[in-house]
Amino acid sequence: WLKDLREARPSPGPRAPRRPRAMASPAKRARTETGDALQDRIKELEAERDMWRAKAEGSGVAFPATHWPAAKPSLAGQPSYPQYDRSKPAESFLAVCDMLIDEVCAELGPGYEMPEAEVAWARRMLNYNVRGGKMNRGLMVIESGVHILEAKKMSTSNDTIVRLAILGWCIEWLQGWLLVADDFMDDSKTRRGQKCWYLHDDVQKIAINDAFFTEMLVYKVLKRHFSHLPYYAQLVDLMMETTFQTE
Repeated sequence: WLKDLREARPSPGPRAPRRPRAMASPAKRARTETGDALQDRIKELEAERDMWRAKAEGSGVAFPATHWPAAKPSLAGQPSYPQYDRSKPAESFLAVCDMLIDEVCAELGPGYEMPEAEVAWARRMLNYNVRGGKMNRGLMVIESGVHILEAKKMSTSNDTIVRLAILGWCIEWLQGWLLVADDFMDDSKTRRGQKCWYLHDDVQKIAINDAFFTEMLVYKVLKRHFSHLPYYAQLVDLMMETTFQTE
C-alpha cells in the first residue's frame, strides 16, 4: 500500500530557481570596511599604549638591539641626581653639563672600546664647544618648565628640575654642534670670544666629525635620562624636527 500511496502523490514538478543573495550596497560595504579599519587602528594604539606602559614600568628590554654591553653606564639604571640650587642658576646649570660630559666620557671606553686618547679628545671638544656661553636657551627651559609645572600643580622635585636642566643642555648641545659645522662652512674666525674649533692646528677638518659626534650625543643623553618616561619619543621627535628646520 505504501507503493500505491507514493504512486498516487502528485509530482512536485521542477524546483524553482534559488534567488541570488542580494549584494551589500556600496554604502554598507564602506561602513563595514571603515569599521574594520577602525578596529585595526584601535588594536595598534592599544599595543603602542601597552609598550610605553611597559617601558615606564621598567619591564622587559626596551631597546634589545642596543642593550649591550652591560658595561655601558646608560644601562646601569637611573642615576642619583645632585642637588640643584636655583638661587645659583648659572653655577647649578654648569654643574649638570659637567655631569653629562662625565657620563658620556665614562661610557666611551667600556661601552664602545674607544682609546683613552680619543676619550680625552671628546672631553676637550665638549668643554670647548658646548660648555659655557650665555646659556639662555637652556636656562629658559628650566624657568619655563618650573612655571608650567607649578601652574598645573605638578611636582617640581629636585629630580624634575635636574631633568629640565638636562633637557636644556640637550638644546645647548644641539645648538653647539650646529655652530661648529656652521663656522667651518662660513670660514668664521671666532665663536663665543675664542678661536673657532676648526682653526686649531690639530683639529681642522676633524671639526666636521666632532659636530656630528656632538649631535649623536644629544640622543644618547635623551636615552639615558628620559627613555623610561612616556614622552621620550616626543622629545626625540622634537630634537629631530628642530635639527631639520635648522639645517
